[in-house]
Amino acid sequence: MGLKIEDSHNIENESKQLKVRSEKRVLLILPDLSGGGAERTSLNLLEYLDPKQFEVDLALLEGRGEYFNIHRKSRHIITAQGWFSRQALRFSADSIPRGMIHIFVLRSLIAHHKPDIVMSSMADVSLPVALAWGLLPKMRKQVRWIAREGNHTEVVMRETIPSPLIRMLVKKAISWAYRRTDAVIATSEGVAAGLSSSFAVPREKQIVIGNPVDVAAVTNACCEEPSVNLPKHFIVAVGRLVYQKGFDILLHAFVQINQPGLHLVILGKGPEKLALLELAQSLGVGDKVLFPGFLNNPWSVIARAQCFCLASRWEGFGHVIVEAMACGVPVVVSDCPYGPAEIVRNQNEGVLVPMGNSEALATALTRLLNDEKRKNTLKKMALKRAQDFSADQIASYYANVFVI
Repeated sequence: MGLKIEDSHNIENESKQLKVRSEKRVLLILPDLSGGGAERTSLNLLEYLDPKQFEVDLALLEGRGEYFNIHRKSRHIITAQGWFSRQALRFSADSIPRGMIHIFVLRSLIAHHKPDIVMSSMADVSLPVALAWGLLPKMRKQVRWIAREGNHTEVVMRETIPSPLIRMLVKKAISWAYRRTDAVIATSEGVAAGLSSSFAVPREKQIVIGNPVDVAAVTNACCEEPSVNLPKHFIVAVGRLVYQKGFDILLHAFVQINQPGLHLVILGKGPEKLALLELAQSLGVGDKVLFPGFLNNPWSVIARAQCFCLASRWEGFGHVIVEAMACGVPVVVSDCPYGPAEIVRNQNEGVLVPMGNSEALATALTRLLNDEKRKNTLKKMALKRAQDFSADQIASYYANVFVI
């Protein structure tokens, strides 16, 4: 009589457990897989961390987001399940009750997966992780915990928490959490400085590592046909349609550019879409500004643009800047805190403009669009600079942190 499938699986699992595991088990933790730099970084680490050294899983507090729809079938992507997870969904995102329930969700995730290394991305995950460790005191002594911060957290708090008292309490809690990590990865020198000055995170605890970009994959994706119809000549911008990304500043700059037939294509989705559509109409450029939404392959669009523009009010790194460089497109970016000036050296790999200045942005874009020789020079320099952030290179930096 043959073995049943269940018996075969049980024998195989027991056999695996008997083997001495040489790889370090890494658990990356995110709120979800919305389309941002933290999400792309985690997905690239899943792909590029050496499997001979690391067994990597990505745990999500909630199974949603643009990238979740693309990668949900990956066996290395885990969505939190159970009673606590269902209860958390009863409360609004970023609310205190949801954050408190997430402490127990994270405690279960970590206890179940028994990682050697935990990396939490963003303060709204790292804070409940810090509290979850209080429920796992023995495990905490054996697990290396790294918090990754990729945003200008001080500004984010100022924009999202209106109460000064609550903001002060949250700030103290984040400071407490980060100082209890084994290390904090900051995505730029600016982020690191901000963590030290605003949250009292010791500089010696921090390691600066830029975001990994899968340059080879981006290059290949550029060759595909775009999934949307495009105008012949256009400037492209990419990002979530929120105040941070400064698309209103870009629209005010675009209206000042006198180039017949030129369009603006803004890729992404978010809560400010209607307001941006209304602004484009009020500025008289409604027929020249396109909003195709979130695209699985934005790079095929970026590669066909005259130039890429980022007009953000703040960043933590500027992941999409490197992606645009990898597409071989000249970039004009806001010199906002933090990140862009650490990627783009002004007039070398791109053009930096003062943050929030639509006139300066319009001037920089006009000059670049009218100078074909300059465009070609910046393209070559941008392609070379993008290699400094290639996923395999950046993954090796993370590996060095994980094995300490």
